[in-house]
Amino acid sequence: MENIVLDGKATSKKIVEELKAKFEKEPTDKKIAIVSVGDDYGSAVYCNMKKKKSEYVGIGCDVFHFDENATQEQVENKVKELADDGAYAGIMIQHPLPKHIDEQKCFNLIPYQKDIDGLSAESFGLMAQGRQMFVPATALGIMKLFEEYKINLVGEKVLMIGKSQIVGLPLAVMLMKAGATVTVAHSRTLNLQDMVKDFKIVIVAIGKAEFVNAEWFGEGQVIVDAGYNEGNVGDVDHLAYQKASHYTPVPGGVGPMTIASLLSQASIAIDNMKENN
Repeated sequence: MENIVLDGKATSKKIVEELKAKFEKEPTDKKIAIVSVGDDYGSAVYCNMKKKKSEYVGIGCDVFHFDENATQEQVENKVKELADDGAYAGIMIQHPLPKHIDEQKCFNLIPYQKDIDGLSAESFGLMAQGRQMFVPATALGIMKLFEEYKINLVGEKVLMIGKSQIVGLPLAVMLMKAGATVTVAHSRTLNLQDMVKDFKIVIVAIGKAEFVNAEWFGEGQVIVDAGYNEGNVGDVDHLAYQKASHYTPVPGGVGPMTIASLLSQASIAIDNMKENN
């Protein structure tokens, strides 16, 4: 049986290099902004990666960092200020935010035209209606991998394990829009282990290390593991990959696609801003 790796590193590199070539040909002075709060190490690393990659392709990126004691009002005021600032084509809020900050309220202050991470309620509503401009970047990255490796979605049964607003729910909507028949499950779904074999494509984004056991899978399924946990492991037992027709490795599968997708959407935001000026 063919066992094909859905290589996020290679696919994201292709996207990034295409964007770099575009902005070398047509430089832009428009920038993107990242708002971060607190001293979470993972968030700091991820912000730095986004900034470096953005500047590599030719898009300026400013990080506005608040310490752990920042108030809701301070964060909201910064987002509103960036929303009104014509220098910025896109705005991202690095999540998770500290618990005393209402994360969704902050996301919802980003105008959909600048919401390049696709996390506001308005962006989600537009996506559900098929009128989206931007969608959550990890979900988009997975769809781009399916496209790159020509994995058919039309009529296929897909199991989405995970119902977060950042990956599971938006991806389920996008898959349905692409013609798939989607079932959404989660950590409390009864008899989950008995369901997994019945689906051609299984996507897991649940945030629990190796939660989905290799024994739950049959032969020849497509396995997409969107998890990343301590010890460089995903949400799926890595032994399951041996049974798959296609799979995303952890690391190097879904992860690199997230930043590439963010930059793709930043590029669209810049083009739209140029057209509307």
